[in-house]
Amino acid sequence: MSEKEKNIIRRLSDTVPKLDKDKQNYILGVAEGMAIAKDSQRDKQLQEA
Repeated sequence: MSEKEKNIIRRLSDTVPKLDKDKQNYILGVAEGMAIAKDSQRDKQLQEA
C-alpha cells in the first residue's frame, strides 16, 4: 500500500466516525460503487485485448 493510500485511509478513519449513519452508508456506497466500476472497466479492457 502506498503512502498516498495510507494517508487516505487515515483521513477517512478520522472523518467517518464523526458522520451520522446515513452519511457513513453513503460514503461506503460511493467507495464500493467506484471499486465495482473500476473492476468492470478493467474486465472490459481485458476482453477487448
